[in-house]
Amino acid sequence: MTIIPYQDYLDGTAKVLQESQTETERYEVEVLGREFIVNPGVFSPKYFEDTAFFAAEVPKLVKPKDDFLEIGSGTGIVLVHTALSGVNKGIGIDISHGAYLNTLANIRKHGLQKKVTVRHGDLYDPLSADEKFDVIFWNTPFGFVDRYNLTVFEKAVFDPGYQATERYIIQGRNHLKPYGRLLIGFSTTLGRFDLLQKFLQQSDFTVRLAAKTASMETHPVFFELFEATPLT
Repeated sequence: MTIIPYQDYLDGTAKVLQESQTETERYEVEVLGREFIVNPGVFSPKYFEDTAFFAAEVPKLVKPKDDFLEIGSGTGIVLVHTALSGVNKGIGIDISHGAYLNTLANIRKHGLQKKVTVRHGDLYDPLSADEKFDVIFWNTPFGFVDRYNLTVFEKAVFDPGYQATERYIIQGRNHLKPYGRLLIGFSTTLGRFDLLQKFLQQSDFTVRLAAKTASMETHPVFFELFEATPLT
């Protein structure tokens, strides 16, 4: 069995990210039988296969009565699929203004304006302190790097020092309703699962593996969906 160095995985991800930036015009993709708009400069399922996996699996963990929040909504594909499967209310947040506009375009494309909205900002910053949700999801930027001068686009796949991932977990408790859950999109191949476990333990979450898939980008990788529930 060939062991691939971690840096090779990171380099492969960076290569795919660079290829995706060659797109200069808006285009459409089909994900799970639905058409979506993709704007240039937004994390795209045309190049990254995990979007379709999470779009299929996240709705299975959300009930029609639930208030749902997606951090890093990107194109809005996971948010839209989840809303169409049934939610009480859906909100997306993205730090990228281009992604904010892309999510908005797909909300409108699928006629979800009455129960789904999107906000522009960093993680939970656009929320008021009293806004709480039954389910919060983020396809985390699980590539661990020490370089901090990243573009907004690079922050879709790389997290310097896992600062954003740690903040997602710690501050997420403040925005969960009683019996609410954090969903974490991750890759134990591309990410530092030891650090993710550490953050969850420090914040008193129990965690279970909800779904897993194998994929082939530049190297064979696994993607996982974890479900974290506060102990108290």
